[in-house]
Amino acid sequence: MVSQHLPSRKALNRNIVSKLDSINRIIEDLNNQDPGQIIVVEGSRDRDALLRLGVKTRIMTLRSFLRLASTDFLEKEGLTEIIVLTDFDRRGKFYSRVIKKICSGRAKVNTEYKYRLKKCLGNWIKDVEGIPSFLSNSFDLRLKRV
Repeated sequence: MVSQHLPSRKALNRNIVSKLDSINRIIEDLNNQDPGQIIVVEGSRDRDALLRLGVKTRIMTLRSFLRLASTDFLEKEGLTEIIVLTDFDRRGKFYSRVIKKICSGRAKVNTEYKYRLKKCLGNWIKDVEGIPSFLSNSFDLRLKRV
């Protein structure tokens, strides 16, 4: 019988609430950052997704960041930490390594939030832009439009 292998409704609700709490904590932590930090995402859809989730920290796309990082942008802006939120796929890992290499010795590169989101969302989501729709579809949340 299939129903014997499914978790109870109460266990599912606890799991859902736990995931939502984890995501909320990650967003709160991102918003409690100092002005010397910036979030780097792969594209504009990823940036829009974070804005829909309520992230208020400065967000820059990878393309803009790579173009500016080769100049003295990091130093001029006083950036001390780069928060990398590239997608959770192989290409996202590659971009994370590229950012680490470019910023080596100039600014700290933080991938902690990326891995916290990946751990929380499991294999359901492969990219940052899919997080708001996943949350709204899975948990019936209404997120603001950007």
